[in-house]
Amino acid sequence: MDESLLDFAREISTEAGKILSAGFRSKETVISYKSRTDLLTNVDKSSEEFLVGRISAAFPDHTIIAEEGSRKDAPGDYIWYIDPLDGTNNFAHGIPVFSISIGVYSRKTRNIVAGVVYNPYLNEMFTAVRGKGSCLNGERIRVSTLGYIGICLIATGFPYLSENMETNNSREFSRFLPRIQGIRRLGSAAIDLCYVACGRFDGYWEGGLKPWDMAAGSLVVEEAGGAVTRYHGEPFDPLHPEIVASNGLIHKQMIGILSL
Repeated sequence: MDESLLDFAREISTEAGKILSAGFRSKETVISYKSRTDLLTNVDKSSEEFLVGRISAAFPDHTIIAEEGSRKDAPGDYIWYIDPLDGTNNFAHGIPVFSISIGVYSRKTRNIVAGVVYNPYLNEMFTAVRGKGSCLNGERIRVSTLGYIGICLIATGFPYLSENMETNNSREFSRFLPRIQGIRRLGSAAIDLCYVACGRFDGYWEGGLKPWDMAAGSLVVEEAGGAVTRYHGEPFDPLHPEIVASNGLIHKQMIGILSL
């Protein structure tokens, strides 16, 4: 069943990718503001409407929770966490780092069981099914093999509500910066996680996230051989707004830095 869910998620992600591609750097794209720092486009809405409609029709007994407010509660085992356009601010500024993220959660097993993250601009589709490994465009991927954090490239992100110095990730950032090779901030949590999964990044941390930001990517990391937890090593929970993902070899070092 999980593999058939992945096949369906892959299919609809490809179609939603066409919606994103048509709107990218288009004069027809309309940008609005949920807040000063949090943008929204008509493309987000179009992508979400398409995805929710397709999933609802195919799986009427599944729950759907999507970033832009679409929600359908149902009694079945599965919950679909959908980000129709992860990296909206990048998209609105013409920066080609954005994705569609779809993660499927099983109430029965209390795990993400299938996930797709698709960047249509680069035509890169990351996929995973629990227990079956992770792939990039159909080819198996693995996390990096670096074990010393001092030579590692780490990614992070920052919350939209950046004024509060206690919660805006600046303290964590300052702890990591002198202890690693470098830090990158791409602006799409889903892509950050997938880049850990395929070894482009060695680790990633971020707080203030939502389930649709993390659900698919967390499984892609795990199935690529990586580790995924909360900040102090607790088991990952998509409903808890923080994540640490790594190649596994530097995970304790990352948690140690976050605990300073």
